Amino acid sequence: MQDFYAQYPSEFQELLKQDFGEDSYIGQGNPASKILIIGKECTAADFAFTNNALIWKSKSPENIPNWFEARSWDAYHPRRPFYGQIMLKDNNSSNNPKSWDELNRGTSVTWKAQQQFINLLLSPEQQVQPRQLLNFYEYSFMTDLSCNCMKTSVKNDVTRRSIERRISKGGILAQPFFRKFPVVIFDIYHYFDWYNDLHIIQNFDGGVLNYTYKGIIVSEETYSHYDEATKCRMPLYRANNKFRKGDFINVHESADGKHILLHTSHFVDNYQPRSLDWMKELAAIVRHYLK
Repeated sequence: MQDFYAQYPSEFQELLKQDFGEDSYIGQGNPASKILIIGKECTAADFAFTNNALIWKSKSPENIPNWFEARSWDAYHPRRPFYGQIMLKDNNSSNNPKSWDELNRGTSVTWKAQQQFINLLLSPEQQVQPRQLLNFYEYSFMTDLSCNCMKTSVKNDVTRRSIERRISKGGILAQPFFRKFPVVIFDIYHYFDWYNDLHIIQNFDGGVLNYTYKGIIVSEETYSHYDEATKCRMPLYRANNKFRKGDFINVHESADGKHILLHTSHFVDNYQPRSLDWMKELAAIVRHYLK
């Protein structure tokens, strides 16, 4: 095994020894961080997605080149994905592709929002200001629930089967590495309902941490999950009426009180980051478990 593997947590090293076939997407960011963010799926099956596991296993995370200066996929490393991006909405799109010289070195709305969230957990000198280099991937690890890449999330059987394989016993998300994080954020919105028969949280946990549902922090006009088992709406954990419509946070805590699992609305709403009140509430919950 390569020497640079020693830089990774032991659970991550064990994960890299395995092959999960078509569901082998591992993720991006810092494997030694304390925050795991689980999205729905990647938007495109590009080099960064299809070669993710291979890159983790074969490339050193040291001396990662600037993505924009190298102008090559060879510069990509999931440890610091697309290194060189700054706190600015990117100006590239499939409808209006830019040349390398025209790119503003910005990032996606989702990553901009996640940086804003991570900023709330950092000291002032660590926080990333507009047009500064991103650093949220130093303090979090990101993966996806499904390996069925889609530009727009749609309920379908391909996604269902991928989720089931990834969270089931022996699946990649059921491995010890993904259970080591004291903070897990399921950024999957209605996937929790669309695929509720898969018991996403229970299967992800596998009975190891025994998460207990604590309730939902929610805006007055928005999402409140209907529990088929009890035939009622989930109880309110704490009301926050400053939330924007669509903002919510479902709270689950481990039996030992050392791990928190949050099921939330997306970090992005209508192509804009979630409300600042939502991000502050999310950060307030998370901060306690980072000590």
